[in-house]
Amino acid sequence: MTFYSRLFLSWAIVFGVIATAMSAAQQKMCTQQEAAQAERETNSLKTWNSVYKFYKKFSHCDDGGIAEGVSDAVAKLLANRWDSVSELVKLVSSEKGFEDFVLRHVDETIDWEQDVPKIRQNAKSRCPPNSTRLCKALLEKTSPQRK
Repeated sequence: MTFYSRLFLSWAIVFGVIATAMSAAQQKMCTQQEAAQAERETNSLKTWNSVYKFYKKFSHCDDGGIAEGVSDAVAKLLANRWDSVSELVKLVSSEKGFEDFVLRHVDETIDWEQDVPKIRQNAKSRCPPNSTRLCKALLEKTSPQRK
């Protein structure tokens, strides 16, 4: 390796470390007050719009019991309120991060005996034409091997 190659590699590593540190510093921390409020608000996640507002306000608090509450709400909407999936489709089409947030909450903490069969049936037989990618992702997330 030449001197210039080593120099370039060294500088690349230094810049990478600095960029990573700056990115971590820019991530918002969840205060105790925000966590308490987020925990309370998980009980009112009854529509995709309310889940989206929660995502915008509290996604930095998405951990532990708060995350489990969101997962439960997402699962209930996908299982029991599929008629509102067009609202979800509209929201995720304008913000990819929200789609990732929703899919991340289709996880091992949801009710695999009650909600998952309904989610799978909805994604298989009631998928809107413009939502095949979302439905495919839901089927993958709820496959029996994922449990």
